[in-house]
Amino acid sequence: MTTNLTRNEAQSRTQLLEVDSYSVHIDVSNAETEDETYFSRTDVDFTAGSAGSTFIDLIADSVSSVQINGEILSPAEVFDGARVTFPVRAGRNALTIEAQARYSTSGEGLHRFTDPADGKVYLYTQYEPTDARRVFANFDQPDLKAEFSFSVTAPSHFHVLSNRPESTSEPGNGPADAVTHHFLPTLRQSSYITCITAGPYEGATDEWTDPKTGQTVQLGAWTRASLVDHLDASDIFSITKAGLEFFTAEFDYPYPWGKYDQIFVPEYNLGAMENPGLVTFTDGLIFRDKVTDAQYESRANVILHEMAHMWFGGLVTMKWWDDLWLKESFADYMGGLALAEATRFTDGWVTFALRRKAWAYTQDLYPTTHPIVADIPDVEAAKLNFDGITYAKGASVLKQLVAFVGREAFFAGSRLYFKRFEYRNTELADFLECLAEAAPDRDIANWAGAWLGTSGVSELSLELTTSDASSIGSGSLQGPGAGVRIASSTGARLRATADADDEAGAASAQGTGGQAHAPRRRTGAEKITAATITQADSAEGASLLRPHTLEIATLGRSGRVIVPLDTFRFEFSTESAEVEQLIGRSAGAITLLNFNDLDYARVRLDPASTETAITSASRIIDPLSRALVWSALDNAVRDGLMPVQKYLTAYARSLGKESHAGIMAGLSQTALTCIDQWVADRNFDTAISGLLGAALDALAAAKSGSDAQLHLANLVLALTSRTARCATIGSAVVMGRSFASQILTVPVGEEIDRMYPEAPGTSTEEAGGAEHSSAGLPFRGLINDHALRWNALTALVCLGWADQTDIARENHSDPSSSGRLRAETASAALPLPIVKIRAWEAIRGASALSNDVLSAIISGFIASSALPLIEGYVDEYFDGLLGFWTDNSIEIARRLVLGLYPRWSVDEEAVVEKTDAWLAAHTEAPAALRRLIIERRDDLARAIFLKSTQSSRH
Repeated sequence: MTTNLTRNEAQSRTQLLEVDSYSVHIDVSNAETEDETYFSRTDVDFTAGSAGSTFIDLIADSVSSVQINGEILSPAEVFDGARVTFPVRAGRNALTIEAQARYSTSGEGLHRFTDPADGKVYLYTQYEPTDARRVFANFDQPDLKAEFSFSVTAPSHFHVLSNRPESTSEPGNGPADAVTHHFLPTLRQSSYITCITAGPYEGATDEWTDPKTGQTVQLGAWTRASLVDHLDASDIFSITKAGLEFFTAEFDYPYPWGKYDQIFVPEYNLGAMENPGLVTFTDGLIFRDKVTDAQYESRANVILHEMAHMWFGGLVTMKWWDDLWLKESFADYMGGLALAEATRFTDGWVTFALRRKAWAYTQDLYPTTHPIVADIPDVEAAKLNFDGITYAKGASVLKQLVAFVGREAFFAGSRLYFKRFEYRNTELADFLECLAEAAPDRDIANWAGAWLGTSGVSELSLELTTSDASSIGSGSLQGPGAGVRIASSTGARLRATADADDEAGAASAQGTGGQAHAPRRRTGAEKITAATITQADSAEGASLLRPHTLEIATLGRSGRVIVPLDTFRFEFSTESAEVEQLIGRSAGAITLLNFNDLDYARVRLDPASTETAITSASRIIDPLSRALVWSALDNAVRDGLMPVQKYLTAYARSLGKESHAGIMAGLSQTALTCIDQWVADRNFDTAISGLLGAALDALAAAKSGSDAQLHLANLVLALTSRTARCATIGSAVVMGRSFASQILTVPVGEEIDRMYPEAPGTSTEEAGGAEHSSAGLPFRGLINDHALRWNALTALVCLGWADQTDIARENHSDPSSSGRLRAETASAALPLPIVKIRAWEAIRGASALSNDVLSAIISGFIASSALPLIEGYVDEYFDGLLGFWTDNSIEIARRLVLGLYPRWSVDEEAVVEKTDAWLAAHTEAPAALRRLIIERRDDLARAIFLKSTQSSRH
């Protein structure tokens, strides 16, 4: 048996078959019982080009009946567990298969969930790329489109939905309270975007009318009964209506799928899935507790991303997963565009620039990186290509394409694409043909070859000569040419500063002959007398040159803030080019390549700009420019061009000054990566104490009830949990732990009116440490909720300050599904050997756990601890790797392989050696598994390198 459908097999079926229609019946009337399987029947009508033999995909417990053109086949002979093989005749064929399919707990196929809050049972399907075969027999590949007619028998109190509206219903043939729901046939679509949901879902309805055509679209928003009070349907519908109006107008193509239901479901593996007419979302997007505006923006972006798929992916679909970018890259770009132009999140591209593109840059530096148009030989490879290249890099490159051809030409090409290929399947050449017709003056083929068919990311730098005769080259904290590229054995692209142990990098050369000097900030009075822009590829030894269309800006001081002084557009495709437009202009405080973020490239700030950024990034008035400057610093520290502690110092300086929720979230993510992975052990206490102290001071001064206050409170708790590793306990650590303790004294819904508990007769300064300004400040506006309490409790658990009794008490007060998961994490985080033994046993029995419960236990198992309690599991991890992959579905296997990779080991070099030994001994292991291991090894090699560059002064 093989569940790994290959591209060659799919192409052979496409050449043989054309599928007309499916009639699918699913009976889940037993969903609330202990039964593990349900009845599935498929009737499919198709045409074969010639007589022969083929197979249909089906992963099921058993098959009871197979009929082809009236001929009964023996299930034992034709079903191997993943495929049903049968003969076909030339012309029309009819196939019927009846099976018992299995309820899923992995989020693949038909997932069943029992809500711990009220005991109610919920079902939903998730198929991409090829899990429709877990629910009903079908030709599970994107280019065999068909019409699907679904009927579902379910308990009478279940609310049942599918892609199309319900046509009729009738009493079911099973239990007395069962009802069979019949749905209208779908339009022609792929199997992976069919969908069924069933359960006591509750929600709201609305409608939207197309102002151009008068078409009315019925809207629905649904979630579990225990979450419906938190379903802010008005906000969801507002974003939905704005998106429908934007896309129908820009695409000049009416919404094609009839209704538009959106359902928020539990234990979902993805953010969302674009099933036409029934979009599924993780119910983590239903906010029980207070969240920052960044999370509302993220939800809006997801809603719009999925909506863009109604055209890119649904209406026109890629032939095979090689061209996954034809839907994901486009949806990511279009979602961002609609977010910024059609909703209240007008600065939506800010978060994209700092967070989404960071995902792309990281992915593009792995030795496993691939072109946007990838080589996908099978569906296991397809599963892993839902990555930072296909999504974030693809969207970034499309942004560059729009800059290259112009917005009007890009949308004209898209409109032509929809009309020419509606309800059909395409590949790269089809879209490029449409775009070339819309932009005949641009060399689309050359552009596509450079951007879509290659891997790696361009690095852009600028060398300036100013009127004071200084020459300023890019490369953080270094003089021109400083820095040595270092490659890990798996291909990690790293650079070390010329003197890696000196906080000023190459500036350490001053006093030794004066051949290099500490970078200085510009005064703003200098004039640029020469400017050269250079591009290099991230890959070692690569000489790939891409055409770049970008904007360049000089940013200068205006009072206490930094504003754009001059901006202009610039195009080049050579290794270097003179930037004549800069000559004679003020050098300003920062010279910023890729202003407005039109290009996909990692920008290297020149040393003077870097120094200004380190001290004054928060003073940059434009949030997008601020995000781009922070992105440059992020890349510099990641590549070893900036000392880790210098980045953390710059970040600490921004705390309390940064007001953009998306930027705050992006910066904290990098800072926590520094703390977790890149700070050398000998510098850990100093680094986390300094950052925690700055976060506490900023929290004390934050505006009451603001996003910044909530973000900083959670940052303090995240840092406090990591102080379990501290060998020395300074005042900031004491205060962080006291803050966590104080949160647990305040009930949910009440204001946290002080940051630290105050013992009778003890002043706040004495309790917390007078050297921190936060100790004596009044504190108002932070309302306690379940999320804050769980974060605080988990931090104290890691420290050994709370036990299983405390966890049980908290779970009793929060019996929700999220409360259950937080309890699982906290329980596995208890710093006791017996706890780790039990957690490992549970993890090894992953098939008995749901997807999210497994991840929750893993998160607690690897949580910070004062002692190396899980060091003994390093060898067990490598011994069990193949079993993780072969004994589980790919989703569960992926969570095991990634979540347990022992980057937490105290002997990182030994883990790298064990990784290399495993890869050498398992050259025939599945390519998808090897890819995951290679990427984790690359992360660890980077961490080892960055730690090696630090002196004890850091």
